Amino acid sequence: MDDLAPFYPTLIPLAFFFWGPALVMLLFWLVGLWARKLGVARALESDWDGFTKDDVEKLFAAYGERLRAAYRHKLLPADAAVALTYTIVGGFIIAGVSMRGYPWWVAALCGGGWLFGGLCDIAENLAVARLLDRYPKVEEGTVAFASGFTRIKLVLFALGVVGAIAAAYLAFRPLAA
Repeated sequence: MDDLAPFYPTLIPLAFFFWGPALVMLLFWLVGLWARKLGVARALESDWDGFTKDDVEKLFAAYGERLRAAYRHKLLPADAAVALTYTIVGGFIIAGVSMRGYPWWVAALCGGGWLFGGLCDIAENLAVARLLDRYPKVEEGTVAFASGFTRIKLVLFALGVVGAIAAAYLAFRPLAA
């Protein structure tokens, strides 16, 4: 008789390795569309080279009061929700990969990018919220904190996408055997 591929009766179902990352990418895309609809250019949150105090002052002045309020009270909470979502998905990827018999370091490579990238994204959002709340006074330390966490977040998010693809491969690989 043919041996069937093993079914993993775990807390993390196999479908999660597709639908979890799909949810993250969908939310990421929807927040980008919403930012465009609000008219808020997300220049700070997508700057791979970091940003300076002058960059923040110029951008916030260009936004005007209405766009700064929309950014602070509408877009930042949505972005924080997406960050929390991909942090949780990264944690579940780590748990799911390790429950399928892979070593912890493999699981950490698969889900760690999103887990730690999401935490950096939340820290960045808190710093940007502080900058918006205290504008027109822009503090150099808060700008440096936000800029540093932005760079780390972007790298870890990109690594998290690669890790999610690797996790899906590892999770579905026994079915192809």
